[in-house]
Amino acid sequence: MAVDSNFARLEEEVNRMVELLARLKQDKADLQGRVEALEAENSQLKEIGQRLQQVEQESLKSREEVKSRIEGLLAKLDAIHS
Repeated sequence: MAVDSNFARLEEEVNRMVELLARLKQDKADLQGRVEALEAENSQLKEIGQRLQQVEQESLKSREEVKSRIEGLLAKLDAIHS
């Protein structure tokens, strides 16, 4: 009987370990899916960040051009009044 009892405990432990390994495999697969989704999101955010930098640079360039043109117009107006 002691052998049967020991064998039953061993069998229970093996079954628990098999269940645990199955859960760990599923958790790993779930986490890998989340990592892939986060990497894709990170890539999209990097692209958006780069585009925002481009838009900001274009905006600053346009602003400088407008400022330069206004200064030129004001200089012409000042020349008229002098």
